[in-house]
Amino acid sequence: MSHSISIQPEFDPDLLKEFTLASEPMVRKLLSTMLDDEHELYVFLKGSGVQFVTEILHLDWNRGVLWLGTPYDKQLAQGCDAQCEFTIVSFPDGVKVQFSGIGMVADSFEGADALRIAMPTTLVRLQRRNYFRVVADTELNRQVRLTVPGLQTLHCLLDISLAGVGLLVNKQADMESGHLFRNAQLTLPDGEGSMLVNLEVRNIKPQLDEPDQLQLGCEMTLLERGAERRLQRFLLATERRQRSAQHV
Repeated sequence: MSHSISIQPEFDPDLLKEFTLASEPMVRKLLSTMLDDEHELYVFLKGSGVQFVTEILHLDWNRGVLWLGTPYDKQLAQGCDAQCEFTIVSFPDGVKVQFSGIGMVADSFEGADALRIAMPTTLVRLQRRNYFRVVADTELNRQVRLTVPGLQTLHCLLDISLAGVGLLVNKQADMESGHLFRNAQLTLPDGEGSMLVNLEVRNIKPQLDEPDQLQLGCEMTLLERGAERRLQRFLLATERRQRSAQHV
């Protein structure tokens, strides 16, 4: 399974200093990857607690500005103005990257509403290739359905990330590391239908208190265009819900 990497921005000054990239070619490469591969950007507005998901619409290197899509809930962008401070986190090529700035103003791009910010001159690259994951609590298991052809009994999900999923299952004869479950159907509560995924068993852990059950750690390959964006959006919403519940 992948390591647990939070989408929350880092603010430790020593950490930021150590991992700041100021090379213009590297900054351009990472921003271009975010645009070309349509990576999700997690926007955090300082002081307001507001966060939302968006993507880069266009990079204008000559003018030194970029345009972001507006959030699905338009009210989340009400705090965006020329003075607002923000931090943006993304995962181009599975690498956690963040940058901060001041000023995120309403604009338009190709006739649609957009948000405009100044092009960052530095980025913070915080790790190599990991994905954050969320623990599968009761609510997540109520919301998500995973149908796996060839898997006899799936009790529940244990955790989920962009790269993998943890499962609690019954023992069966063909269960071994490397086993590939093809064309599993993962259904999220977004109303957009099931997405096809392949699951490869990477590790198997017996349940000491339930000898007939196993914990499986599976690497998950998303097979459909747009699936990563849907799953990222769901993971962000789940992490936000779980964090809120901790403070009730």
